[in-house]
Amino acid sequence: MKIKKSQAVIEDWSKVHSLNYKLTHIQPYQSVVFAELNGVHGRVKTKDLERIYYILEGSGEFEIAGKVIRVDTGDVLTVPPDTYYDYKPVGSKPLKILLFMELWDN
Repeated sequence: MKIKKSQAVIEDWSKVHSLNYKLTHIQPYQSVVFAELNGVHGRVKTKDLERIYYILEGSGEFEIAGKVIRVDTGDVLTVPPDTYYDYKPVGSKPLKILLFMELWDN
C-alpha cells in the first residue's frame, strides 16, 4: 500500500515539525513518522510496543529512563515499551528522524 505525502497528517509544535503516515491496514495499527527537530522534543512515554528510531540526518541525544544516549546519522535506536524518554538535536543543525511506532492518532 502506498501512502502519499499529501495523505500524511502534519503535526507541528514548538520546534518540531512532523508528518504522520498512518498504517491502519496493519495489525496492530502503526505509524511511520518523519520529524525534524530544532529543539527539545518533550518528554513522552511509550505504550505497549517498542518504538524504533532511524536517524536520517544530524546528531542528537536521547534520554531514556534516565540514561543519555548519543545518536548520529545512520544510527538506529529502540525505546522499550512503557518507558519515559525525551530527545533533542545536538549542535546547530536539526535532527531528522524516521520513527516506527504504534498508531499515533493525532
